[in-house]
Amino acid sequence: MRRVLSALAALAIGGCVNQDLHLYEVRVHGSITAPSLPDAEGELHVVFHRARAGEGATSHPLGPFDASVLDGPGPLDETILVPTDDGEGLVIYAWLDLDGDGALCAPGGAVEPAGLIEVDKFPRHDVAIDLELGSNCAGPEALYP
Repeated sequence: MRRVLSALAALAIGGCVNQDLHLYEVRVHGSITAPSLPDAEGELHVVFHRARAGEGATSHPLGPFDASVLDGPGPLDETILVPTDDGEGLVIYAWLDLDGDGALCAPGGAVEPAGLIEVDKFPRHDVAIDLELGSNCAGPEALYP
């Protein structure tokens, strides 16, 4: 019975996908640092956003499309696939999980640094960044104009 239900669910989901997805390959490299905490350890959460997503009345800033979790601040060298049909620009947001709870500045947790950078002259296939985590407990919406 499970097998049949799984097959039906796959058919239902697959039946709804009927448009092409266009992706643009981008190599993002450079470094992510936390200058106020040079020896800090913890998982580094990196989220890739379109600077603007949606169209018309549903247009909004910051449309996330990919994310990575790294071992901590330091060098970054990621190849990402940016969807080209929904949005424009590229914004990279990161925060350092100092207490290991997987949540940015949860009540009673650590004060965790975050930072954001908007890529100039995008689209391009090679992006070099130096991202500093200089804002405490700030989500991407607080850091993006």
